[in-house]
Amino acid sequence: MDIYYTVGPGESGDGAENPPTRMLRRQEALSLGQAGAMERIALQEAISLVRLGVADHLHIPHESHLEDAVTRAVACAETLAAGVPVTIGKELVTAEREPGGLQALACEAARERHRLLPPAAGVEGGRAYISPGWPSGEECARLAHKLVYEMRYSQADVARIFEIADGYERPAMWTRQGINRILWKECDGEKYARYYYREESGTMSRRAGRRHLPGAFFQVMAVLGDERAEAAAQRFDASLADPHHHILRIDPRHPDRGLAGLLRTVMDHGFFRTLYVTNPDAVFATPTHRRVVYDLALFRGVHVVEDGTRIDAVTGNPAYNRLLREGTELFVALWVRDKATIVEESRSPAHARKTAAELHSRGCSLREIAAWLNAEAIPTTSCKGAWGPSEVKKLLDSEREADR
Repeated sequence: MDIYYTVGPGESGDGAENPPTRMLRRQEALSLGQAGAMERIALQEAISLVRLGVADHLHIPHESHLEDAVTRAVACAETLAAGVPVTIGKELVTAEREPGGLQALACEAARERHRLLPPAAGVEGGRAYISPGWPSGEECARLAHKLVYEMRYSQADVARIFEIADGYERPAMWTRQGINRILWKECDGEKYARYYYREESGTMSRRAGRRHLPGAFFQVMAVLGDERAEAAAQRFDASLADPHHHILRIDPRHPDRGLAGLLRTVMDHGFFRTLYVTNPDAVFATPTHRRVVYDLALFRGVHVVEDGTRIDAVTGNPAYNRLLREGTELFVALWVRDKATIVEESRSPAHARKTAAELHSRGCSLREIAAWLNAEAIPTTSCKGAWGPSEVKKLLDSEREADR
């Protein structure tokens, strides 16, 4: 099933293919047309559905939707790393054969991130929030929750999406009533959530640093290397005005508690304040391996020290650092989306009411306000169709009613 990513409310007028169905069309706000991948909410949603196995082709109708070369490279690379093709207009995107090309560098880094931190696999007991292919009934319910409350699809649309993506393989009947049943369960005449749905703010999901993570109050130094590396790290720690509470040596070759386990802890918990590395050539298999690990740690607010020298930039090439950082930002946002339903404040009814009231106070007509809300991809109150003057009037009336 294709997922169509477009910027702005209209389709391109140059003969590019239009989506045959709008069930898997993610519209980006027009004001984000020049933004990087971190701010592009609809792009993250589209690639998130790719990672979860719902969509098997990312289609971008026109080049203008991804004008910036770096943003285009990292978005395509992240999708290709998940094993899904990307088409822009009518051109199939592939990794460049020249190793120094922008797309080739982005794809190399994306493949390394996926190797180190693959999407969660299905496990017993529902510990994975949603795994690729969402095999369990609980994961089906979580995916339905994500589609309804994060991406604002109707339950009837979600039923059709499940029907197409699942191919009728599960015993449940994919209908609007069936989706409602897996989201809610009747008990003594009252509805309560059947499954645990983790929700997270979109603003928080894209936040850099580690201060917002649950283990940020720990001050632990992770050491990559052998026993001599641990001794060097202890000497370095003794020279600090604020030493760490604990020094933990990580064996990069350990199957469970190695580098991948370290990165999962860095991404999700924030225990580590410093990553100390000695002899990087022995720790990392390739230069890309080293750069990806360092940039993931730096984005999460972890100090990186290599042989006693603090590392603030992964390479001396600012252009490559930007490519690497934007790829890291997109990957981290998608990593959080895999694990929760993301609530985007900028697409909420409250934000729509506030925006409409501000525009109305400036003298904008109802039609102009409707055009603005449509261009910014803010869903209607019913999450169906597009904004029109009558819907905007209802929105303004509800805002006045709330102010009384």
